[in-house]
Amino acid sequence: MYLLSGCGDSKFADLSQSELQDRYYECENASSLSPGAAITCDNIRRECDRRAKDAGRKVCF
Repeated sequence: MYLLSGCGDSKFADLSQSELQDRYYECENASSLSPGAAITCDNIRRECDRRAKDAGRKVCF
């Protein structure tokens, strides 16, 4: 039996820190988002939170 999971390394894990910061800033300052963009921004926030946790910080940047 095989189990496939969608929870693996984020495709955003390959982004540089500065690119992730730029994308995060764009998401935080967007006045409205399409459903697809909202999902993308949620994934960017998760990656940002993961990096903050790995670095021992409470905030993203």
